[in-house]
Amino acid sequence: MSQFSRRKFIGIALGASSVAMLPGVAFTTARAEAKKTPKLKTETGSAMDRIKAAIAHWEKDGRPFAADALAADNDAQWDKLVRHYFDRDAFTSISVNAANLCPSMKPVSSMVELVQELLAADISFPMRGELADASLVNGLGAVKDWFGLGQIKSPADFLLALTANSTEGNNFINNGLVTSGFFDPQKDNVVTWDVNHPTNYDAWFYRKATQGWGKDSVRVLQTKMFANTVTDAERATGMIPSDPASEKEILEALRRMVDKNTKIVTLSWQSNECGMLLPMKRIVDELRTINKDIYIHADSAQTFGVLDLNLDKVGVDSIAGSFHKWPCGPKMVGILYMNNRTGAAEKFTPSIWGYDEHINTPADYGFPAESGKIDPNAKRFSYLGQQNDATLVSTWMAALFHTGHFHPGVTPARIEARIHALGDKVKQALFKHLPKVFPDFTAKTAYKWITTPTTNDALRSSVFLFKTPDGIGAGDVMKHVYEKHGFAIANLKVKGHDLVRVSPTFCNLSSDPEAVVAAVVDVIKALQSKKLASNVHTRAYV
Repeated sequence: MSQFSRRKFIGIALGASSVAMLPGVAFTTARAEAKKTPKLKTETGSAMDRIKAAIAHWEKDGRPFAADALAADNDAQWDKLVRHYFDRDAFTSISVNAANLCPSMKPVSSMVELVQELLAADISFPMRGELADASLVNGLGAVKDWFGLGQIKSPADFLLALTANSTEGNNFINNGLVTSGFFDPQKDNVVTWDVNHPTNYDAWFYRKATQGWGKDSVRVLQTKMFANTVTDAERATGMIPSDPASEKEILEALRRMVDKNTKIVTLSWQSNECGMLLPMKRIVDELRTINKDIYIHADSAQTFGVLDLNLDKVGVDSIAGSFHKWPCGPKMVGILYMNNRTGAAEKFTPSIWGYDEHINTPADYGFPAESGKIDPNAKRFSYLGQQNDATLVSTWMAALFHTGHFHPGVTPARIEARIHALGDKVKQALFKHLPKVFPDFTAKTAYKWITTPTTNDALRSSVFLFKTPDGIGAGDVMKHVYEKHGFAIANLKVKGHDLVRVSPTFCNLSSDPEAVVAAVVDVIKALQSKKLASNVHTRAYV
């Protein structure tokens, strides 16, 4: 009897024995309930039919927008899109916090509800098999087009897997490269960035501290916060200003950090802690000239759903992202991409060994545990056990939206341009309103108060972090902006600085950047005049 057959047999036997042990009254009640509830039609293909019918509905729903070209500065067309795909009237707060969490689009939310309904009625293996096809075949196929990988003929050239979030993806990378032996912490070094997300920065130091790594095993590209220049001594250590004038400063600093023993360079493509957007293609090209075998990971929590990634052209080895941020997709699901043209997957030992969406283990695919081997494809990242099918399937809806299957004018390039334009609006609002609380603020000295690059707009998108006046807690500002003005923003502590962060994406109306910055300044002034209470935010969660 096969492993699957045994499982199936045991499940049926346990179900039958449980019913047999029920008291007579309970058994009778169950029969009565069965008579009252009409039996749903369940047959292979019915779930996929309903999913495809929902997709057809949203494709038809988007046809009236066919004439909208969605130029980055066409606020009328973008505002119309926002009101159509997001139920803002139902929001109790307006998110200007895409770097953390966004509302889901209507097509995404409706798909989550549909799949939950399907599973409430039928949790059979045939049903779940259809849902697996919807997410891990159709959904990932649409993500492939989203990433600009649609023209690649060999599917083995890259790997795509659905994970829980960026955190899980980043940890797959930094743990798997070490466990596999690709990275030897006694002789090799990894270069990271001090404003990476903690899962791509602190995680390396945690492993160094607990696993006895060598002294020079982790090197740090440093950021001088609220500065537009660095000294010669600082430059020699591999430091960049938070407001660099050009990409050249970033590339020169990285060159100083990399040597013949550098095996991994791992950077946040756009930092959630300083707002800088790295010139990743230039970085990859530069590093490949130094050492073609360096593994380059680009944490894309702040670029997935922001940039027109074109991963095949950029040439990074891997990225990790989350659907719940900028893409306005489902919650609790992420994406992991790996460029496998150089056999990248063989450099990894996954940290999770479970079973996949078909309740199969690696052994079912010819990789018994005692062999010490595992699938060379994306399947190796999919042995995660039971996952949320509703969110996994809904990634398909997010990918279809971002590739123009619903609103015909939407493309990844137009989304990128619009988010950058919203960043322009934030910058303009900050330049207008911050002088009200910082009398010395000028456009030329903006870097002293705003850590996001403002000198060279090519080095940022729409993540803006800035100071509050002395004595004003950024956490208090965040809390009062939410309670008084109904905007959801963020508060971060970065390298000793207590900062406010606002980050709009395409779910925001054109008026939101001005309104949220005005709200922040209004709250700061109210705190300064003691009209609002201080020390009210505990920073329990930010």
